[in-house]
Order: sequence, then C-alpha cells, then structure tokens
Amino acid sequence: MGLITSAKKIFTFFFKHGIKSKKAKIFFLLSFLPVLVLIIAKIFELTDPGARITAADIFSKAMLIIYIQLLIPILALFFGSLVVNEEMDNKTLIYLTTSPVPKPAIILGKYAAYILLTAIIVNAGLLLSFITINIDRLGRAVYVNQFLTFVGVGFLALLAYTAFFTLLGTIFKKSVVFGLLFIFGWESLVQYFPGVTQKFTFIHYVKSLLPYSAENVKFLVFKLEPSGTAESLVVLLLITIISLAVGSFIFNKREYILSDAA
Repeated sequence: MGLITSAKKIFTFFFKHGIKSKKAKIFFLLSFLPVLVLIIAKIFELTDPGARITAADIFSKAMLIIYIQLLIPILALFFGSLVVNEEMDNKTLIYLTTSPVPKPAIILGKYAAYILLTAIIVNAGLLLSFITINIDRLGRAVYVNQFLTFVGVGFLALLAYTAFFTLLGTIFKKSVVFGLLFIFGWESLVQYFPGVTQKFTFIHYVKSLLPYSAENVKFLVFKLEPSGTAESLVVLLLITIISLAVGSFIFNKREYILSDAA
C-alpha cells in the first residue's frame, strides 16, 4: 500500500475517532470559555457606550494571549504527543506497525488528522470571539481580514508546534513532560530576552505574523523586534517539515518496546 493512500486511510480513521472523543469535547469547551467572557463584556459595552474597556480591548490584551500563547501550544502538545505515545500506552502500536502500512504513513496520517481536529477546536472559539466583539460591525471588510489573519497565523502555529511535539513523541515515551518544559519554560522565558535570543523560540515567529498595531501586540514582548513576514513563514514551515521528516525517519527505524519507561 502506497504512502499517500495509507496516510489518507490513517487520517480518516483517526479524525473520525478523534472528533467524537471525550478529549476533543473537553478542549471544545475550553476554547469556548473566552467567548463567555467576551459576551459578558460586550453586553456591558452595548449597555454602557462610554465604557473605558471594550470587548475588543479584552480580546486583544488578554484573550488573544490565551489562544495564541496557551491554547494552541497545549493542544499541539497534547495531540502531537498522542501520535506515537497513544499507541504505546494502549498497546496498539504493534498492530499498526505490523500492518501493510508504511510506518511514515502512520505519523503523517495521524498528524494530519490531529491538525484538522485542533484547527476546528481553535477556530470555533476564535470565530465566536470575533462575532461577539464585532457583532455591531460584522459587515466591515477590515474585521473579516483581521479574523482571517488570526486564523492563518494560528494554523501555522499548530503546524509547527504539533510537528515538533510529534517528533518529541517518537523519541521520548514521556514527551509531554519535555513539551511542558518547552512551552512554560523555554518559550515563556526566552521570548522576553532582548535581542536575537527571541528568535530561538517558536512563539516569536508566530507573534511576528500578527497584525502589528499598538492594540493587539502589547502583550508580545517588552521590546519586540518582530521578524519579517517572509522569514517567519519560512522558519515555521521549516520547523514543520524538518520535525515531520525526522520524526518519520526515527519512527521508521526505531524498535519500540512497549514496556519501556524511558
């Protein structure tokens, strides 16, 4: 069975299974929590036109952080780690690896399935957030373009983070631990260092692609020196391609011991 055909079959099976899982439903609920906050804020804004803080302010200064810097990396870590570790924990890896399916197709198919699933989860909450804060001005093209920009940036972030955490999952059985250290340790600290050190984080390139205005990037860094759009796109795509290529290679060559606790 060819690589592409096999990957499509893997993708279909795991996407259908994943979209119905309890895990997905929990993440859907989490992605909707910011929407509830924005709805309350919008009600106060509409009833009190002179309010100093609007729903849009809350979104740009707080909720965007939740989506870009918290929800997306956590979703990517959770589902990226599942690509391999889920099969090891459930003792089903042997059935996949002994079936007439190329091993790289397992990585690529599950990765694609979880990318689509996480993109739906993130964008469902993001769409409702934009509808909420712009309910009285939905027809304006500028807000539609802004929403599409956030969707595109979020999707690129999911591609890069999930690919990287998939790679970690092919190397470490407890890859979630290393992923948490990466997100809340490395990424959270180094992005605030001055100079070029910011470029050693994924989140720097993600944030560099966001619309650059005083309202929606105050949270980025104390002295943000954003990379160019082309550079940011190339770096995130390279992270994705290299992580998937190396992860597929390791998964194809490595003999996994299900009882191994390493």
